[in-house]
Amino acid sequence: MSKTYELNKGLPVIQRRIKRMIKKTKPLIIGVAGGSGSGKTTRVAKSLHDCFPGSVILSMDDYFKGRHFMESIGSDNWDEPRALDLDLLKWHLELLKCGLSIQKSIYSFETGTREGYEEFQSADLIILEGLFALHDTIVSRVDCKIFVDISVHGSLLRRLLRDVGRTGQTERDIFRQYVETVYPMYKLHVEPTKSRADVIIVNQYVPEIEAESCQSQEIQIKVFLRREIPLDELAKIGFRLRSSALQQDTYYSAPNWEKNYKGELMRIREEGGRYFLAYKGPVCSGSFRIKPKIEFEVEPGLKDALEKLGYKRTLSLKKIRRKFSERDNLELVMDRIENNGEFLEFRAKNHEGKAEITELLKKLGIRKKDTTKKSYLEILLSKKTSG
Repeated sequence: MSKTYELNKGLPVIQRRIKRMIKKTKPLIIGVAGGSGSGKTTRVAKSLHDCFPGSVILSMDDYFKGRHFMESIGSDNWDEPRALDLDLLKWHLELLKCGLSIQKSIYSFETGTREGYEEFQSADLIILEGLFALHDTIVSRVDCKIFVDISVHGSLLRRLLRDVGRTGQTERDIFRQYVETVYPMYKLHVEPTKSRADVIIVNQYVPEIEAESCQSQEIQIKVFLRREIPLDELAKIGFRLRSSALQQDTYYSAPNWEKNYKGELMRIREEGGRYFLAYKGPVCSGSFRIKPKIEFEVEPGLKDALEKLGYKRTLSLKKIRRKFSERDNLELVMDRIENNGEFLEFRAKNHEGKAEITELLKKLGIRKKDTTKKSYLEILLSKKTSG
């Protein structure tokens, strides 16, 4: 029967279990499985390696059959078991279990091929890590079985934050691959192996810390307009009307937000037949809305992708957005939200712009009590609740 622990409590439990087992069984093989972005490599396997001097980590990544094999079977799905040489891995585990060394391939993600071999010595503790470390082909060779769990939201966000720059993919590519391949394969092949685990470690995404890895930041403040501001008044302070467009925003809540909502935001925006996904992390302290941000265009066929991943629609709104010419390091938009009034939204491109925005608000006669750092989602939900 599996036992489930949060990461910080679970690691000591696993360490104690290993210390007991290794007195009776050597070499001891530990299997660390889990989905993409769960932390099976960085948070669990490496932590155990650091805790037990002389232990070795065997990565299942080195058992990929490679690009030529995938082309021969007409597949670009690297998240299914047949992409790996599991029979060779099973044989290698048997040799290591006997205390023998193996000739392990060195796999390159850049070329998609095996680039030579290296001798891999057995050890008293062998840590096997990978998506399929508890797969039925090899699980009988694993002495202690660990599954590292994470919500779909955390897995997706870590994938987006980790792979941009590392793999050469864009956010758009990563999102499409996650929706079309990574997540379905996880549900089909990886998640079922959780039932074989002795210990399940829950390593959830921590937005207050991890969202800081976002490559861009949103700095803005909103104004609920209690009077109409003529366009020539805005022109006097450097902003001239540039364009106008209808936008429809749909906000989503992640499956794990019911109890542990951390002020994050997920949104799909439709504008002119194009779709844009935005993720925003928790707001920073201060009078301005400062949030880590990821935003990118997605294919029309993926406009409902978040729902397919288990996200729930929270709220939809339509608005006419008028964009103004930029001034120095500032941007300005005016939004007329259907049935909910009109807002000005000042955006700073960097922190120096905050002082300029404060000065412009004074020039327009806008009082501080009419400004807010809340998102439209928060504003409309609070109106719903109070109403």
